[in-house]
Amino acid sequence: MQKNFLGKTGIEITHLGIGTLTMSPMQRGLNVADGARVILHALAGGINFIDTAQMYGSYSQVAEALRQWKGPPPVVASKSAARTRETMQAAVAECLQQTGLKKIDAFLLHAVRDAEDFAGRQGALDYLLEVKKAGLIGAVGASSHSAKTIDMLGQHPAIDVLHPMYNRDGIGILDASLDDMTVFLKRARANGKGIYAMKPLGGGQLRNDAAASLDWVLKSGVVDSAVVGMTSADEVDMNVLVAKGVSVDPAFARKVAGQPRRLFINSMVCINCGACIRTCQQSALKPGEKTPQIDHQLCVLCGYCSPVCPKFAVRII
Repeated sequence: MQKNFLGKTGIEITHLGIGTLTMSPMQRGLNVADGARVILHALAGGINFIDTAQMYGSYSQVAEALRQWKGPPPVVASKSAARTRETMQAAVAECLQQTGLKKIDAFLLHAVRDAEDFAGRQGALDYLLEVKKAGLIGAVGASSHSAKTIDMLGQHPAIDVLHPMYNRDGIGILDASLDDMTVFLKRARANGKGIYAMKPLGGGQLRNDAAASLDWVLKSGVVDSAVVGMTSADEVDMNVLVAKGVSVDPAFARKVAGQPRRLFINSMVCINCGACIRTCQQSALKPGEKTPQIDHQLCVLCGYCSPVCPKFAVRII
């Protein structure tokens, strides 16, 4: 599989990485053994890049996979929404302790909303810069769903790595168009930033054209890697074929697309505005106290509710 350097960090990663949000307790909730099994299958298939985060609760799955893996050590990136020096110190220590790693290749500020939010995390950023200098982490980065925030971060000297929302249809990109995001990523690359894309399959919305959608991101020329949430060996196998430039048999692609899915609303970002409820033609979404309630028997996974969500809280997993 093609490998690229993550910007100017000196960290070499495969063009395809495995994301652990989908398998985590936040979404599919695979147990430790099953999650580790999927990660190990990805590593055996040639992937050398694992993306995780403090919020996901997937450190135990990553740790078990690393414990069993006999090949070269993979690259691991993690993230935390910590805002202060003290809470970020605890977040880095938690990652090291729970994964068993002695060094984290990249550690990111998680889901930066805007310039004000970034400024409010100065203490956390300062700590990451300290431990980078001390050798506990290899690179400092930030993730965001906001295109304008990515552009701002891409021009900041302290940020080595960006983790932006990027997919063929621009699904989930906040406050700008796909074309705008592409321009911003080109500018960040010119500044030497490493870039790995999140949600190349649009949070599950592009599952019926997954191979072509992933191929589009990998060939976009603006990312060093794309991380995909995978929860089965079949998903891993199909994505690895795409990353290696091998044609995917249409029947196999249909099999992967047909694996059991469900609608998911991320309560961490949902503002309970009701836009998805008003859009649903199946009456599968009802008002709820904190988030809309989903009637999975009525939901047909049409995906029409997701694009109207202003926070990209509605996904298919």
